[in-house]
Amino acid sequence: MKYFNSWELWVIIYIISAVLFAHTFKKANRDMENAGSLTILLEISTAFFSLLLIPFFKWSLPTSPKIYLTLLIVTIIYAATDRLNIESRYGLDPSTFSMLKQLSTVFMIIFGFIFFKETLIIHKIIGAIIIILANLILTFEKGKIKINKYFIMSFISNFLFAIAMLINVNISDNFNLAFYTILTVSIPACIIFIFEHHNIKELSNEFKLYDKKSFLLSGLTWCLMLISSVKAYQLGSVTIVAPLFALTSIINAIVEFIFNKNKNKLIQKLIAAILLILGVILVKM
Repeated sequence: MKYFNSWELWVIIYIISAVLFAHTFKKANRDMENAGSLTILLEISTAFFSLLLIPFFKWSLPTSPKIYLTLLIVTIIYAATDRLNIESRYGLDPSTFSMLKQLSTVFMIIFGFIFFKETLIIHKIIGAIIIILANLILTFEKGKIKINKYFIMSFISNFLFAIAMLINVNISDNFNLAFYTILTVSIPACIIFIFEHHNIKELSNEFKLYDKKSFLLSGLTWCLMLISSVKAYQLGSVTIVAPLFALTSIINAIVEFIFNKNKNKLIQKLIAAILLILGVILVKM
């Protein structure tokens, strides 16, 4: 279908699903007792909805063992990033979390310079500085810099995610996209389940704590968010798609203000979001 191969459609799907996920998951995770169990449950839910979308994408699997080895390494990192993200989402406003996500772009620029000897371009440097400045604005509270553990978790998560992106050089192109999404959430779920010593009874008890509609909607929207982000980058220009994705931070701040009456740092968030979009545009030029 013509529209199915439109990057504009996938950007719209990403923005809608990302905003819905941020707020439905924030509502669902208020009763969280164990962040590890919640991460596993959400990844299982996301894998289930991804399974339903397999027929919508061309079926393909790579034959090279190197790709599978790369996927394994990447999913180990994803296990850590997902685990950190779930807990940081619990303690941060959706708008703040979405702004912090852009730090991964800054880390990728730094890694590219250090490990791949890429040329430092002035507008990319300025863009990275602006992104850092935008996030620093969020740390100010009553004239002082205040950073909590959730902020630090998000920072570490974005650092690890940047490493995964450097390793993961378009390997999703070798898979059916929905099946690839299943792998990138189910393998981390298994890793967390094993290494944090969870059990089925514990997961069952954790699941009973949540509003089922909000939780399942979170799984569906995360599934759509993951798939649409990959498709948008596959079909569109990074210099256009990335700044449009960054709009979620402004939208989340507005949603928090209108629907949740959250006035906390509203002006700071809007200023930071505008700077963030400017920074992303400069970095991706």
